[in-house]
Amino acid sequence: MNDKLNAIRPAVRAISAYHLKSRDYEIKINQNEHPDDLPGWLKSEILDELRAVSWNRYPEFSKTRLQEKLADHLAVEPERLLIGNGSNEILQMVFTAVLSPGKKLLTVVPTFPIYQQLARVCDADLITLEFEDDWSFPAEKILTALETSKTEICVLCSPNSPTGVELPTQSLRKILPTAGGLVVVDEAYFEFTQTSALPLLGEFENLVITRTFSKAMGLAGLRIGYLIASPQLVSEFQKVKLPYNLNILSETAACKLLDHPEVISQRVESLLYEKEAFLRELAAIAAVTAFPSSANFVMIETPYPADAVFEKMIAHGILIRDISGYHPRLQKKLRISVGTRSENQACVQALERALAELKKTKS
Repeated sequence: MNDKLNAIRPAVRAISAYHLKSRDYEIKINQNEHPDDLPGWLKSEILDELRAVSWNRYPEFSKTRLQEKLADHLAVEPERLLIGNGSNEILQMVFTAVLSPGKKLLTVVPTFPIYQQLARVCDADLITLEFEDDWSFPAEKILTALETSKTEICVLCSPNSPTGVELPTQSLRKILPTAGGLVVVDEAYFEFTQTSALPLLGEFENLVITRTFSKAMGLAGLRIGYLIASPQLVSEFQKVKLPYNLNILSETAACKLLDHPEVISQRVESLLYEKEAFLRELAAIAAVTAFPSSANFVMIETPYPADAVFEKMIAHGILIRDISGYHPRLQKKLRISVGTRSENQACVQALERALAELKKTKS
């Protein structure tokens, strides 16, 4: 090994970086983004305000305008909020503040791979449980694991990516008092289901909720995430947050969007309507199993290797997500983000052609 790499911690050298291979496409439905950009009039409002802002000055440092607006939007105290450069940075803050060699993180797989990556960077021990056969959360197994092992963080994604399943509130209510450490509920897709851990926040001091503006809000390119927790926990997480981690463009756009909650609700309702139509069209394809989803994406299974289906779809101009490498149970599964009506119809048509081509090749 190059001697210069000896300076890098072994835990970091042992993992692979998160990456996505660049592919050419006509329709992009692989990252659970909102298919529609912000309305032009709202973008104009944002840009008009940015023209009046001094770009040579740092953003606000404490109790920012976004923190106040978001607190009003959520009906929580501003002191319960911590805002970051995407929910990935928020998760990194929490993990950095809590995990170290020998500490334990528990999660249920397959799920968002960043949890395990961040835990390994912290040199923490991983406890992974599997979803039940019907893809529901293994609530009793989680409780048993928490009772028998001192766990610093239990992180649960609800609705979960890539499966789309929710953690029932009654299960979370049992998990929270059983956990000796923090329970982080990743609600990146909360707006599509409206089932949230937020009502439990005042009851359980170990609850941390993370959310994002990237999915339902449609601001993936601006990287805005936040957590909701007790003021005491937020104060501790603040210590590992880099100063001025959110730029004025992101803050201004988020504030303007929160000024128009009707835009958010209309876009969510429209996407959910399209999802139901998309699910019906997928279910009509004999070779496709489309799993129920509480999020803005659908996990599907076909009789063919996921990578083969993925390549066929790329050949037809459609970029979806091959999730077969996430976990052995996902060997023939792919994840498709809900797009616009025309994008969804193009996807269904391409999928029918791709599967017909694979069937012909197999025979």
